[in-house]
Amino acid sequence: MTGNSSFDGWSPQGPVEELSDAACWALLSSSSMGRLALSVDNQPHIFPVDYFCDDDSIIFRTAAGTKLDDIAHNSIVAFEVDGRSTTANWSVVANGIAVVVRDEAEIAAADRGALPAWIPTAPYVYVRIQPTYVRGRRFTHSLFSSSAHS
Repeated sequence: MTGNSSFDGWSPQGPVEELSDAACWALLSSSSMGRLALSVDNQPHIFPVDYFCDDDSIIFRTAAGTKLDDIAHNSIVAFEVDGRSTTANWSVVANGIAVVVRDEAEIAAADRGALPAWIPTAPYVYVRIQPTYVRGRRFTHSLFSSSAHS
């Protein structure tokens, strides 16, 4: 993990706040749609996935196919989530290792997780991303930045 603390900085777009690990995890936990980034044979692959946070890891559900094949060849992944409000945008990126969940108790717990049932794929396979690095930034909209830092 980064071990950093939140601090303010400036960019041409307005103030940029580097987020603490705790703030990054809070934002990750507040969302349910992210992007999984993989690299196979030096070719990038990016997939939107539904996910939930489980303690200090990220769990998503998939089926046999490209994502699982790619993870089997290279389990080092990046995971990215964005969000916005009326005053700011934010982005969190987690780099880590993706591992297929095989333990029956973990699978049963993941089945109870907050993943939507609208994906008509069966059987499901759960993948756990164990981050080795988490970094997040909040970008205050320029309309709000001058009054906040004057």
